[in-house]
Amino acid sequence: MADIRNTKAFKALATQTEAELLTRGLDVVSVAVTNVLAHNVTMVADRLGIQPRSALRYIEPSAVADQIAKASAVDTDGAHAVHGVRPVRVDDRTVFMPRWVCSRPLMALAQAVKYASSNGDSRTVQHATDLTFEIGLAIGADSASDSAGLPIGLLDEAADIIEQVAAHIETDGWSVCPCGEEHGQTEADTRVPGVMRADAELIRKIRAKGDVEQRVVRG
Repeated sequence: MADIRNTKAFKALATQTEAELLTRGLDVVSVAVTNVLAHNVTMVADRLGIQPRSALRYIEPSAVADQIAKASAVDTDGAHAVHGVRPVRVDDRTVFMPRWVCSRPLMALAQAVKYASSNGDSRTVQHATDLTFEIGLAIGADSASDSAGLPIGLLDEAADIIEQVAAHIETDGWSVCPCGEEHGQTEADTRVPGVMRADAELIRKIRAKGDVEQRVVRG
């Protein structure tokens, strides 16, 4: 299989599959696409009793993209363990906000990481951690400035993740410490969703304010 991955035909299928995923609003790391393709090639070759190179002609990029999209859908069993899948950022504009305001999404994302980690959702942990790191980079980009520029897509993703974790706490019983022994976490679990939703709302207000400011500048 290592040889087949290096062929032009396989690489072309990978490129086509990534393009299909983009039309579905998904940005998937190349190694993940390659792994799924390789698995499909091996499966087809074994079933038909043919060489992997011959099996390539039976692989449809759109079908592979559908397979990845379905596996990564939030309501799919096991989706919490899927890595390397992100929503496509269709809006590449930047919102400038006071540096001190950045502490709110940072704290909310840290809270999301804490809950997701404690409740076995490694996908949310990875995504929220990546966003936290990205905000940190934006804050440190120009230490002389009083504001930091954050991509609108980042703010959208952060607000969505924070709201999703709040929903998990309320509907799925996520706890900051699911050890089974009561030591104050129940009270925290009751209060946290409201705080997280307030943070998500603040992030969306910042995004909206940034939209207005940029439209004024462009006008």
